[in-house]
Amino acid sequence: MLAEAVTATPDLTTRGAYPHWRTDVIRFADLDPLGHVNNVAYLTYIESGRVMFFSDLGAAVASPEFAWMTVRLEISYLQQLSLPGTVEVGTGVLDIGRSSVRLSHAIFSSDACAAQGECVMVLVDRLDNRATPIPAEMRTALTAMSCKK
Repeated sequence: MLAEAVTATPDLTTRGAYPHWRTDVIRFADLDPLGHVNNVAYLTYIESGRVMFFSDLGAAVASPEFAWMTVRLEISYLQQLSLPGTVEVGTGVLDIGRSSVRLSHAIFSSDACAAQGECVMVLVDRLDNRATPIPAEMRTALTAMSCKK
């Protein structure tokens, strides 16, 4: 269960809500038969943003000791995307629990929010494959990356 709210929830469809950014290219392989970006590609953009978010925090998604595991993911599709183009993925922290963190992600194309989603990640001890408490220094780094009003 997620214990502490990092901040009151801002409008998660605005650029200003997110402290971390990653740019990704829309690839031909991302398209469906109608020429729009397939819904699964949106999740790939979010995954890339999430992996870079943890990497930039110095909390790699996996190490010999621990791994961050996705336990819940939801997304709202707000606009279609198509070629050519790039997308920018914003990531920020909504809540931090004992061993979990709830992240928000938004995909932007130009100034428009094309999708917004939330993801719950749990820190798992790789030796016993069980949830483990988030270390204090990692908790501090995550708290600093909260979504902004």
